[in-house]
Amino acid sequence: MRWTLATLAALASLWALGAWMAGGLAFSVAGIRVSSSDPTRPLIVAAIALGAYVLASGIARTFDEILLLRAWLTQRRRAALLTAAILAIGLTHNSWSAGGPDSYSYVTAADLWLRGDLKVRVPIADAAPWPNALGTFTPLGYRTSPAETAIVPMTGPGLPLLMAMFKGIAGHPAMFLVVPLTGALLVWTTFLIGVRLGSGDIGLGGAWLLATSPTFLMMFKSQMSDVPAAAFWALATYWILGRTARSALAAGLAASVAILVRPNLVPIAAVLALWPLVEAGRAFQARLADPKGPRRTMNKHDTANTPATAARTFQVRVAAFALATLPGCLAVAAINNWLYGSPFSSGYGDLSTLFSLSNVPTTLSRYGRWLIDTQTPLASVSIIVLALAPQRVWPDERARHGARLLAIVFAVVWALYAVYAAFDAWWFLRFLLPSWPALCIGTAALVVWLFEGRAKWGRTAALVVTFALGINGIVVARARDVFPAGEGERRYATIAKLVEQQTEPSAMILASMHAGPVRYYAGRATMRFDQLDEAWLDRAAGWLQQQGRHPYVLVEDWEMPMFEQRFGGKNRLGGLRLAPVLAYRAYQVSGTIYLFDLLRPDGPTLEPPPIRDPRPRCVEPATPPALTAGP
Repeated sequence: MRWTLATLAALASLWALGAWMAGGLAFSVAGIRVSSSDPTRPLIVAAIALGAYVLASGIARTFDEILLLRAWLTQRRRAALLTAAILAIGLTHNSWSAGGPDSYSYVTAADLWLRGDLKVRVPIADAAPWPNALGTFTPLGYRTSPAETAIVPMTGPGLPLLMAMFKGIAGHPAMFLVVPLTGALLVWTTFLIGVRLGSGDIGLGGAWLLATSPTFLMMFKSQMSDVPAAAFWALATYWILGRTARSALAAGLAASVAILVRPNLVPIAAVLALWPLVEAGRAFQARLADPKGPRRTMNKHDTANTPATAARTFQVRVAAFALATLPGCLAVAAINNWLYGSPFSSGYGDLSTLFSLSNVPTTLSRYGRWLIDTQTPLASVSIIVLALAPQRVWPDERARHGARLLAIVFAVVWALYAVYAAFDAWWFLRFLLPSWPALCIGTAALVVWLFEGRAKWGRTAALVVTFALGINGIVVARARDVFPAGEGERRYATIAKLVEQQTEPSAMILASMHAGPVRYYAGRATMRFDQLDEAWLDRAAGWLQQQGRHPYVLVEDWEMPMFEQRFGGKNRLGGLRLAPVLAYRAYQVSGTIYLFDLLRPDGPTLEPPPIRDPRPRCVEPATPPALTAGP
């Protein structure tokens, strides 16, 4: 009975923490929905169970068992529990859908990889009479092919390949497990990096700070490449800090996957490749400084007994890393050449058009401000602790050099995105997530440096401050609506299924944000009205009707002023003075989306109620529409 009460208190406490951290938890077991949006109730259950446990055990026995529990909860087990909690939150708050442009691109590209062809032919574009016809049939997240009348995904190939692998093994829903799983991997690997640097406290603190970071929490539940890229670069960093050729080979394989996921971060691989050479130089300098010292300059795992053997060992490590990294680089070059016409081009355009030194002042000022606002002011100086690597934090010389490697990786990531175009929303810190393990380990190291060794209570104070910084991250995440209570991205699939019900299979849906999801989940052909020439709305609708393609417009209320401004002056239909076929307002999501039939000026409007908990959560894709001129 005592252990039952203790287990109940622990589980209820974890449930309350998860519900507070994520703004609520919900999942289904055997068709029964289990949900909790208020942490108060499980916290009350935990308090009652804990009180009953203390009464049944007595104060002395309770204290002894707390000490036993503390001894059992080693740093590795605490990190494992943290990783499991993050995975659970990621799964319960997963979008399970292709919503925004990037997630639509990644999800549909996975299906194209399984099909064996990344090019989607659009023969209707050859027949359409308006300007930029192929561009109008290109949903957000895709771009036109330079070689033929086809469209191709804009995004990198790594995440779609991982998603395709999961889907091929376990079915469609499995592809949506990739991002939560790599999020858990990122948290766990951050802990391992800290341990490899010689400090379990710093590793655990860094993992906690990363797991509670608003930027991480924002991204590890959506089908985006930011978290997977960060996870594989963290894994590559962890392995390159090893001492053997095998670990260098593993680092290269992780870097190869990371390059496939986010190709523009390939300079990180160059830094990691040079690291064994840096270590060789450090060992050589140490030998010169103490020629009569011990032949072994590292630890018992090293096999370098002579300078020649040491040089060969480091050469083998560099070669192993380079050879394992090469496949990712070659694959990206080949895919870019196939899809975009050049190994040095990408779905987003040529590199020369994406990066500019003129972006640096604006980009860095925004990233710096967002970092302080969402993380902590300590984060802005934490990287200095890694660069300086004080001996009191990392007594081992090898660990100090490893800390400096993290500082270099951090600097490379920030330098790469400093020249990238500046954006205007805080969650674009997502680009910098590959630097988060260094940032969070550096913050934990800064706290240790400030408190440990100052007094007997220094270690306890460092733990309390680190925990408080993580709690602050959760508070910031909740304030910024990182875990919305409504439908969120899942509404794209809901709207697509409503459109499917209200339109015939041969329909042509003019849309913007919803052009991709409607094509994927409703199986309806779509056009981008924001790419259609402003003088062509009426004529395009007439041409589509002649081709047996019933024209509709799907538009959110915030898009309507732009639609009317674009087409209102030159087209009879530009003012959308029609009775909508459909009007839907998603659950706890601002705004309404309307479906207009361009051939029906008046008639009834379907207004379905908001769907609080849509089922199934993961919608299967519809049969792809025929993109031909006829129906």
